[in-house]
Amino acid sequence: MSASNTQENPHILIASDDSSLATRYTNLLVDESRVSVADTSTDVILFIKQHLPQLVMIDPLLFRGHVKSTISRISTSSPLSRIVVIVDEADRTLDQMSLFKAGAHGFIADDISPSLLTKAIQSVSKGEVWVPRKLISRLISELARSKAAKEGRQDLAARETMAKLTPREFEVAQMVHLGGNNKMIARELDISERTVKAHLSAIFRKLNIANRLHLALFFNEIA
Repeated sequence: MSASNTQENPHILIASDDSSLATRYTNLLVDESRVSVADTSTDVILFIKQHLPQLVMIDPLLFRGHVKSTISRISTSSPLSRIVVIVDEADRTLDQMSLFKAGAHGFIADDISPSLLTKAIQSVSKGEVWVPRKLISRLISELARSKAAKEGRQDLAARETMAKLTPREFEVAQMVHLGGNNKMIARELDISERTVKAHLSAIFRKLNIANRLHLALFFNEIA
């Protein structure tokens, strides 16, 4: 294992035994982040337990078919760590849907541009997700099918959960579902962006969901 830079945030772990890939990502990230590299699956888990990095970038090839279970294990060992999977666009065997469900927060191409990498890391570190549009479409379609199959029981349970929200929290949640960002919601409701963030934190806690995407999907499920 190795480490670079001494800045406090964010601490990023690159989990890969591909030295050229690890070096490239380290060079791209080191100016704005504290970067460490682990090149064995054992070192990855040990490092995460000891250092609790804010973000873990996983090279699937390191885990030889155990990527999903590794993501679940990382989520258990360090619940606050954000997980990004490095994707080889030529690899059609990687099931991004199952990895997202297991706890991955983003997917980036192994040859991603420096500017896009910075944007992805910033977004994921702030609690957002970075996933391909086609995956979002699959998620929404799957939820729609699931809803049709379990409509009665799930619809009742979801609406009972939604009843936990205050009227203002419900307004904010609806606007997120419709694609509103914090600035737009603040303007429409005549409140500060800080108040919007406070409402979203309460909404996520009450509905037991992790982020805006899951909130939008939740609304799709009960619509």
